[in-house]
Amino acid sequence: MTEQEIYFAEQEFNRFEMIMNTKEYLTKEEYDFCVAYDDAAKTETTYVGLDKDRLYLNLNVYSEHNHDKRQYELETS
Repeated sequence: MTEQEIYFAEQEFNRFEMIMNTKEYLTKEEYDFCVAYDDAAKTETTYVGLDKDRLYLNLNVYSEHNHDKRQYELETS
């Protein structure tokens, strides 16, 4: 591998890691990128179709506590 290829591979890896470790909801483009990078992303996400931009729930960072907290805030406000 050339230095340029190594650089681009590292950039791809960093983007994949950032998406799968920090984003609760993924866009279709992010989902497609992650599945192309690692097929295991299919089992780590689930389709929720909230709106046209946020379609996939990332089960790696989804927090039931945060979800319940948001629901409570919506119900009490």
